Amino acid sequence: MHTIRLGPPWQRCATAGGMRHARKFGSPRTLDANEQLWLVCEQIPAAAILRLNGETLTTIEAAGSVALDITSRLQPRNEVLIDVQTDAPLGEVRLEVRTV
Repeated sequence: MHTIRLGPPWQRCATAGGMRHARKFGSPRTLDANEQLWLVCEQIPAAAILRLNGETLTTIEAAGSVALDITSRLQPRNEVLIDVQTDAPLGEVRLEVRTV
């Protein structure tokens, strides 16, 4: 497994319901047929909506972690948005290239 940490620079802005965290990233190298790219959020501090390139990936009802296969949704340039119902910080967010 190969890990790509999505560290700073995250852009944060207040929303009516909490905080929006936004981060752009380029698509990693060409994935082999037996590889998938996963978006992993170690700690989301409250209910949240996760989006990739404007498309909703999932809705989280309470604080916790999440891992999502985003392989089929990748573009050359991507943006992940995490709208959280609190202004508390996110835990580590990373991409993982996983072999299936």
